[in-house]
Amino acid sequence: MSKPKEPVSEHHEAPTDGGYEKEYELLQRITADIGDAIITEGTYVHKQHNRIFIQILPERLRDVVQYMKETHDMWQFSTLSGRDLGDDLQAVYHFFLTDKKIGITFRLNVPRSKPEYQSITDLYPAAEFVENELRELFGITVLGHPNVRRVELPEHWPKDEYPLRKDWTDPRGLMKRSKTLGPKSKEEL
Repeated sequence: MSKPKEPVSEHHEAPTDGGYEKEYELLQRITADIGDAIITEGTYVHKQHNRIFIQILPERLRDVVQYMKETHDMWQFSTLSGRDLGDDLQAVYHFFLTDKKIGITFRLNVPRSKPEYQSITDLYPAAEFVENELRELFGITVLGHPNVRRVELPEHWPKDEYPLRKDWTDPRGLMKRSKTLGPKSKEEL
């Protein structure tokens, strides 16, 4: 009889015994400075060199990125992605520290029942488009966003239907397209 498999962690932590000194040193400094905003579980140095993942409290996102901008010259915003974790939804902000050549990912979980947190577009204007995209596709409300608008889905898309959530089933065939017929008209929806 075979042994049951251990659950596979999504975290691929780097060993602490060498080769990742600059990453661990940076993570230790960040944790010492703003540790009250960090959730230890989900915070680690990735085994891929020059990558750090930090799980933060959603209400502290602005504090964290402001601190990183001022203290660690984190000016290069890369992108924002979303995840459906079941009871929670997750916003995943990706940044790059040019001088240290380290990528930093901030993850924040928000409850599915009230998926919201404050925007960072005033700190990083490049986040404007992807924060709108996150709202449209995952239903995560980014409070204080300066320009809420459609960016991916058509204007007639039904309210409260988020196609990247795992429980979305496309009951009206909104995502089906035919090469010969094209998209459905408003009347067909």
